[in-house]
Amino acid sequence: MKKWEYKIINLRSENYRIDPNYEAELNKHGEEGWELVSIASINFKSGASDHIGVIFKREKA
Repeated sequence: MKKWEYKIINLRSENYRIDPNYEAELNKHGEEGWELVSIASINFKSGASDHIGVIFKREKA
């Protein structure tokens, strides 16, 4: 049976977008075998979210 491990990264969004500078960090996790499986809005206020939870998983060795 497969076993998984998870990683959660918190990103800040501004002006209704995620800063493209996070792309390098996300690509680094992909190179390490992490797969992005979910993005969740955190701290939802007045129709906009200023914090984004990014959830990755990878199979345990």
